[in-house]
Amino acid sequence: MAKGRKTGGRQKGTPNKDNPLKGFLREHSFNYFVPKLVETKEGETVMASEFDLDMAMLEPQERVAAEIRILEFHTPKMKAMEIDMEVNASEQSVAEHLRRLCSGIDDEAEEED
Repeated sequence: MAKGRKTGGRQKGTPNKDNPLKGFLREHSFNYFVPKLVETKEGETVMASEFDLDMAMLEPQERVAAEIRILEFHTPKMKAMEIDMEVNASEQSVAEHLRRLCSGIDDEAEEED
């Protein structure tokens, strides 16, 4: 089978099936963040979303925790990488190393012996 050749499934360009629940959830989530005119306890009218009102009711620690959880959806998670590094350094002064380089002695050849 040739690489990149389509052998089955839907035809190219066929749209996904409509999902009413997905549409409802998307609209509900969108409306949660849309600012509207809201009357405060003090009788003022301000522009605020339901999200803004919910955040204002939280204690500072809870607000920070909520913000951190929201940020997890917007920032990529970093994977830990394991690097195996081996250093083969002989204990010699810079002067000794320069002397060996000037005399033409190959450090690597001597270390292998």
